[in-house]
Amino acid sequence: MTILNYKKFGNGEKKLIFLHELMGDCTNYENCLIYFDKNLFTIFMVDLRGYGLSKNILGKYNLDEAVNDVINLVTNLKLTDYVLVAHSMSSMIAQHITSKDKRVKKLILLTPISYKGVKSTQKAKDNLLAQMEKNSGKIEDIVEQSSKRYNQTWRDYRINLAYNSSILEARIAYMNMYLNVDYESSFEKLEIDIPIKIITGKYDFPVFSKNEVAKYFEEFNDVEIVEFEEAGHYPMIESPVLFASKIEFWVKNLWQNKYFLLL
Repeated sequence: MTILNYKKFGNGEKKLIFLHELMGDCTNYENCLIYFDKNLFTIFMVDLRGYGLSKNILGKYNLDEAVNDVINLVTNLKLTDYVLVAHSMSSMIAQHITSKDKRVKKLILLTPISYKGVKSTQKAKDNLLAQMEKNSGKIEDIVEQSSKRYNQTWRDYRINLAYNSSILEARIAYMNMYLNVDYESSFEKLEIDIPIKIITGKYDFPVFSKNEVAKYFEEFNDVEIVEFEEAGHYPMIESPVLFASKIEFWVKNLWQNKYFLLL
């Protein structure tokens, strides 16, 4: 059994699994950790195959593999319940995990996409994949478009991380995962009967805007969306105090409600 690698923070009773985005790895979360209570939380920041600490774990880099890898890790960690936090690309993976793993007690999604992937024209998808496969220029374009408020130091940091946090094969395959699916019919409706909490950023790309994200999740019953006024695509980096505070509020509220239900 393949076990993904991760960084661990804290030793608290409330267990959280953090999943990363396409153009980063678990280090995206490092700067906000100082605002989490290490005595309250245990956070496992997980790197998928081909990324970060799991860069040398090779595979198919597809949806089924990623879902199974995370579920196997949770079993290996002997977690009986946990909150699943996922960013952007991994939000698709997280929704499928939640539909299969009843140990997930709350799903927190950051600048998410639909569990069906991304809806676009085939021409646009093919063009994006072709540009990314060249491994030159497209990452810079994406960072530039998403970083207009920020300085060159930030841009250089994001570009460097995007290239070096993963292997090209993994980046392309995971992008293919959420691009090249039949948005209308590839998946039956997922059964997710736990609360879904979502964070979007006011300055993110339009496809990740609060209004667009609301459309992706309108089929689920218990959804709350919060827009961070000073964030774009990286709320954990751009608004770290608010990010940690919001996660803590949602998680503490979950376990408090669970406690009262047991009384």
